[in-house]
Amino acid sequence: MFSLKLSSPSKEYFENLKTYLLAKFGEKVKKEVLAREEEKLDNLKSFPYLGIKAAKFSELLNGYYVLIDKYEYIFYRVDKKEKIIYIELILSTKEDLIKKIQNYFH
Repeated sequence: MFSLKLSSPSKEYFENLKTYLLAKFGEKVKKEVLAREEEKLDNLKSFPYLGIKAAKFSELLNGYYVLIDKYEYIFYRVDKKEKIIYIELILSTKEDLIKKIQNYFH
């Protein structure tokens, strides 16, 4: 099984998500959503190539994968030798994907 390392922007995404969910929907919904997020990341530890090759979106993403669901895009890279998945960027599906990718990976 692989381990996960989250970048600062990824950690910030989760902190903002917690704050938003708590303010908008309350503690119960926050816990439910975060449990689903944790399950998604745990699944990725077991199946690191679950995402698609992110270079489909931009050449800047060569060597990265993206896990896509209804709510977000999770951009990551896999270090097979060290058995580490580096979560680089998490974006809401409501954000301007191309602009955010260019700003982060450029």
